[in-house]
Amino acid sequence: MFKKYLAPFLASVMLLGAGTNVLAANLLVNGSFEQSTCGGGCILDTPAKTNAITGWTTFLSGAEYFNMPNAIGGSVAADGVMIVDLANYVYGNGGGIQQNFATTIGAKYRLTFSAGNSRFASRSGDGVIQVKVAGQTSTFNTPSAKGVAVEWKTLTYEFTAITAQTTLAFFNEQNPNANFAFIDNVIVERL
Repeated sequence: MFKKYLAPFLASVMLLGAGTNVLAANLLVNGSFEQSTCGGGCILDTPAKTNAITGWTTFLSGAEYFNMPNAIGGSVAADGVMIVDLANYVYGNGGGIQQNFATTIGAKYRLTFSAGNSRFASRSGDGVIQVKVAGQTSTFNTPSAKGVAVEWKTLTYEFTAITAQTTLAFFNEQNPNANFAFIDNVIVERL
C-alpha cells in the first residue's frame, strides 16, 4: 500500500521540481522597461530624468525611451510596448542605462536581451550595443534591418559574479543620427 502512494507522490515532486527550473526568476527590476514616470516616452537626458525608468538609471548623455508601436509604424517591441534606444539623438556623445542587482561571488549568471534596429528616419539599419557586467565589456551587433519595421534578435552572455552587488550597463557611442541601438526584454538568471 505504501508503494501505491509513494510513486505518484515522487512523480509529482519531480514534475514540480522540473517546472521551477523552467521559469527561473529575473534578477532585474523592470527588464522590459514598461514602468516609468515619463508615460509614453521621453528623452532621458537630464539629472531629473536619470531614474525615470523604474529600476534603471541613465549615464553618459542618457537614452531615449518610447512606445515602439506608436513611434515607428508597423513595428513592435520585443516584449510589451516600451523600449530604450541607447543612441540618444539629442547629443552625439553616447548614451546608456544601468541597474545594480544582488549576486553571489563566484556564481554563474546568464544575461539575455533583445537588440533591435531599423532604417527609420534614414538610419543605417546597423548598430552596436556595448554591455559591461562583472568587470567585462562586450560589444554586440544589432540585427541589420532591411527596412523601416524594427527587426529584433535575442542575444545571450554568461558571466561569473565577482562582487555581491553587480552592475549591468548597456551603452552606445555611435553617431545617433546614423544608428539606432534598441534594447528590450532584459533578463538576468542565475545558472
